[in-house]
Amino acid sequence: MTISPQESIKAAKSIGNQLATPVLVVCLIFSVLSALYCTFIIYQKHSRFQSEIRAQVQQQTFSAAQQVGDKLAATMSAVDNFAQSITALEDKQLVPQMVEQEFNNNLDLFSLNVTFHPYKFERYTRYFSPYFERLTGVDRQFNLVDYDKPDIEFSWYHRPLKEGPIWTEPYYEPQNSVLMSTYSVPFFASVEAQRNGDAPIGVVPSDVSLDYLTTSLKKLKFGLGGYGTIFSTQQNLISHPVFSFVREGENAASLSEHSEFKFLKKVQGCFAADLTYLFFNGETMDNDEHYAACTKIPHTDWVLITRMSADMFEMDKDARRQMNIVAVSCYAAALMFAIFLLTRQRKINWTQNNISVSLILVFSTVTVLEFARSFNSIEEDSTVVITSTAQREALETSYRNRMLQMRIAEPNYVATGIYVESIEFVNANNVHLTGLVWQKLTAKQRDVIPASVNFNEAIESTITEQYRKELNDGGLVVGWYFSVITRQQFDYSKYPFDHKNIVLRLKGADLGSSIVLVPDLEAYEKLGKRDNPAMAKDIVMEEWRLKQSYFKYTFQNYNTNFGMDSFVNQDISPELNYSINIEREFLGPFVTTLLPVMVMVCLLYACIVSMAYTPYGDLRNNITAVVFTILLAHYSIREHLQIDEVVYFEIFYFLLYFLASIFMFIAHKYYKAQATRGNAKLYKKIAGIWFWPVLTTLIFMTTISTYY
Repeated sequence: MTISPQESIKAAKSIGNQLATPVLVVCLIFSVLSALYCTFIIYQKHSRFQSEIRAQVQQQTFSAAQQVGDKLAATMSAVDNFAQSITALEDKQLVPQMVEQEFNNNLDLFSLNVTFHPYKFERYTRYFSPYFERLTGVDRQFNLVDYDKPDIEFSWYHRPLKEGPIWTEPYYEPQNSVLMSTYSVPFFASVEAQRNGDAPIGVVPSDVSLDYLTTSLKKLKFGLGGYGTIFSTQQNLISHPVFSFVREGENAASLSEHSEFKFLKKVQGCFAADLTYLFFNGETMDNDEHYAACTKIPHTDWVLITRMSADMFEMDKDARRQMNIVAVSCYAAALMFAIFLLTRQRKINWTQNNISVSLILVFSTVTVLEFARSFNSIEEDSTVVITSTAQREALETSYRNRMLQMRIAEPNYVATGIYVESIEFVNANNVHLTGLVWQKLTAKQRDVIPASVNFNEAIESTITEQYRKELNDGGLVVGWYFSVITRQQFDYSKYPFDHKNIVLRLKGADLGSSIVLVPDLEAYEKLGKRDNPAMAKDIVMEEWRLKQSYFKYTFQNYNTNFGMDSFVNQDISPELNYSINIEREFLGPFVTTLLPVMVMVCLLYACIVSMAYTPYGDLRNNITAVVFTILLAHYSIREHLQIDEVVYFEIFYFLLYFLASIFMFIAHKYYKAQATRGNAKLYKKIAGIWFWPVLTTLIFMTTISTYY
């Protein structure tokens, strides 16, 4: 039996109609499941990431508190044992020899003192309080008096007699000009008197310098840029990387007015009496820049607050962007398959179908572009951002420890500041910047270090000294006006939704000198990334918008010592940079680039829908004219950017060339079918209805391939 071609076609259509609905249902189910799976993976990764952050912050916080507690415990143990020895001593006249001997033998003690209650050491001696200390590095001996007066500075004497062993609130000791806290333990006339509950006859105090405690805390590992602070029971600041804050004797309430301590208002729970541990994520902190945690230091009621840079725990932005784009694609596919099913069931017509599909693809494209903008990686993992004096001090400490491990002499840290007044793109890779740069030399540094600064990657630079001023502390500040053209490799492939990271690379003028430039943060009012501390407020950015700017360090790896034996740290050389992150304003490219393309797309569509009413020659001329206009616009954007690579928005022009060619071919088939009395309506339907779905599909796929 022979089947005719017409019957074969009819049978194929019948089978296709029967399979279409099940296939669409399967595709819809698969797309929905894929979308839900992607959503679950995104949520799971986010939750796991947050859990890992919490665990890591908690571990580091508890470890730091334990290490500080261990240092304090060493002092407490020594003082407790010595107080018991004094109590057990039958002849208290031997106390002066004992305290001197213990002080000389135990070099971990900064001070040691035995203070008797008035007239308890000798009947006719009111004050007896031998005090030995090495707080300033030199051994000294005093006999303290007037300690029975009810002044707050003598709380180390009065409180232990009533409360037992205590750590005092921080106080200023005028004889050594040092801030300190004292651990003080009572002692008794005898072991039996202590057992019977008799009143103590004196106290054994030992001082701990807060400067020493701050130095010890800076040695702990919070990551580059991270740091810890300690507050006393009465919320007085005990330790901070910048010791000047401690020296001023402020408490949490007054410190919270400083920009450096604004976060204290958000972590008030840390000062609760029943504190065990609290964690604060980036949303709680300023500008999502830090995580914080707090706990009590063992053996005390002091509170340790750790701050760690969010950059240390930042999830891979590329992975997040890619997973989000996959999820958007799955949701878009599910919606489109649902629309195709509705069309198969004749609940919507093909015109409504294609309009809906086009809108879904346009919305999905915009969503992908937003993910590309939000999850944009700019800085490298090795970059250390500095947005506070504490981070600067922490980095200096970390680098100093690294130098000690390598047995390299510690470098001179020279405070350097910058103020950018203008930015202009000379071409695609060259940027012209002007402004002021200055250096502050201490009284010691100015005798051995010349004030000098230069810029790496500068192809043209003019640096002119503007001022030279003596500082009150004997230091020197020198300022220069700079005009620099720096050359960098920028990525334009994502134009017009692109970001640029302009980096000013500062260096000392003498190559190989033992100098590390550090940001002069004290010269700025605000230091946050979004505060743009070194940028003029009225700076003109043309088609760009300033997102954030900040100081940072990059560790340069040189594979040479440039012929100098003194250049020994080529593998870990820290270079001070100032990063300026800018984002292209969309309005300019929209008017100059996107709007003309939209007009040309509409003109091309108008040519296609008017196919039935336009002679073939006129239609061909109209499409040719549109294509010629597209060529001019394409040339204009290439001339504007002056780059070699193909950018995202440029692909739109290639799509228009492709569509114009395809629909020119369809028009040819349409007119030919009309002339031969063929199925001209088929070509008209293809041209009129499928124009927008095809265009939006190509744009969506192009966007995914560019930003994935």
